[in-house]
Amino acid sequence: MSSRSMRTRVTFPIVLRELTVLRVVDVNAGTRRITVGGPQLGAFRSGGLDLPALRSEGFDDHVKFFFAAPGADRPVLPRQEIASLGWPAGERPIAKDYTPHRITGTEVDFDFVRHGNGPAATWAEQAKPGDTLWIAGPKMSLSHPAGADVIVAAGDETALPALRRWLHEMPAGTRAHVFIEIADDSRRQELPTAADAEITWLTGGSPTMEEAVRALPWPDGVVFAWVAGEAGAIRPLRRYLRVERGLPASQVEITGYWKRSGPLPEAADATEPEEDDDAHERLHELAEIVPGLALRVAVTLGVIDALDGGDGSAAAVAARTGADAGTVESLLRYLAALGVAAVNADGRYGLTPLGDELAEDADEYHLENAEAILDLAVLTLAAPRAPESMRAVFETDERLGGRARGVVEDLALWIAPLIMSAYDWAAAGSVAATGHGAGAAVNAIARAHPGMPLSLSAPPSALAVIRDQILDREHTGHVELVPTSGAVVVRDGATHLLVHFLDWLTDADAAHLLAEFARALPAGADVVVVEDVRPENDTDVEELENDLRLRAAFGAGRRTAERITELLGEAGLRTLESTDIGWSHRLWHLTRD
Repeated sequence: MSSRSMRTRVTFPIVLRELTVLRVVDVNAGTRRITVGGPQLGAFRSGGLDLPALRSEGFDDHVKFFFAAPGADRPVLPRQEIASLGWPAGERPIAKDYTPHRITGTEVDFDFVRHGNGPAATWAEQAKPGDTLWIAGPKMSLSHPAGADVIVAAGDETALPALRRWLHEMPAGTRAHVFIEIADDSRRQELPTAADAEITWLTGGSPTMEEAVRALPWPDGVVFAWVAGEAGAIRPLRRYLRVERGLPASQVEITGYWKRSGPLPEAADATEPEEDDDAHERLHELAEIVPGLALRVAVTLGVIDALDGGDGSAAAVAARTGADAGTVESLLRYLAALGVAAVNADGRYGLTPLGDELAEDADEYHLENAEAILDLAVLTLAAPRAPESMRAVFETDERLGGRARGVVEDLALWIAPLIMSAYDWAAAGSVAATGHGAGAAVNAIARAHPGMPLSLSAPPSALAVIRDQILDREHTGHVELVPTSGAVVVRDGATHLLVHFLDWLTDADAAHLLAEFARALPAGADVVVVEDVRPENDTDVEELENDLRLRAAFGAGRRTAERITELLGEAGLRTLESTDIGWSHRLWHLTRD
């Protein structure tokens, strides 16, 4: 289970905004600054929706710019939904991410590196005051890292807007070593800061960012490292910081902002394949099982970590992982065939760029994670097992249960602001919460209403995740965490909040627990229920996949809003109001008569 991040995260509804270019200024030969503004930077109404003002609270926030395809007059745009965007089924929008680095109530600055000839570069070169543009986001912000004694940051010119903003916003006295790679000295910028920051400009590629960071005498104290730039160039720094320096994931953020294109492949045969051949290839691709399992096995056994750490021979990998030498040899050969690893003339294996990506995201592919358990549960659809068994696994296995809780709470961060705006929490004297996503919601309530009595009931493994990963440090002592085996804990006088309570329950179990809860409530009690609902005509592949996993694991997939309303009514809860809050979620305000 991952440790608590040093950066607090807040999420926002994703809003598409139509803005206007106000100014275009060349900061230097390599950077063009474009200032945009317009009424839609503030709160506005569009398509029957009330949409909030732009918020950006993190130095490395990003928004999406939408660009027209060559020859087109207008970009393909997503559609605005309640708190997110819907992507068109046909032609996909052309969008790129950029960091806002100066924001006021009426205008925002974006810096564009002047290179390349794609849609974004072309737009930036041709932009002039009065032009219309569309942006979306930010969808979240991450704070300055709390608890860091020293910042080590490195980036190329594409990371300069984030570094510029970070230096400007760093608390006075923050110790920081910042390395910035630029093409030549003409591209330097003034970077005002109140921090105790040593800024090193790296010009002409010598030394590289990796060489410069390696040459830094390693500072004492807790180090937070942040690196961004061209994906291939920064990859060795991840290995240096995570493997050689041993920094935990919570103290390292490395982001590939762009990828350098390699040589173009030779022209393929121009003959169009027969339609049946296309169908056959697509079907074969969809039905492949072994590649995904092999990658997950390599992660789970520690083979990917061993290769990332430089143990290149099959014997060294086997010794480090404790796995059978023959198994390791076969696995390494297969990884090489997949392009995840490569073998040199001496028979030593190393990770390819694809393997580096796998190493960076290895936690997501570990077979002992809750996500993998849910994925493998799909196999039970062919030979069903009792759905209660999977729920019991998550409720009794502290590691798996905690991991599963962390995943759901992470998703709940996106709906927490929507829960806050859809109900008058200021009128609640106290709140008693439960459900798999209740931690994120309670944390949002604690932020907005300091001092309000709050309690949260969950299995012990889930409470550990909520305490250690979800609640802000200043709130951990003010939220009462109540161990429970599944029943909803009732508190006199409290508003009861249930978030993702029904996810892991069959209809029979849901009806029983809801009825038990309702019987214990005093008449007139306020209840708020928030659930992910299934649209009647859902066609989103990821949503349908998630529905299949939940049904396989727990015997019930996502329910329709009508079915949830029925379950609540049958339990004895009367719906006062039901509101679609976005991200396919609905909020019910209920009471017991």
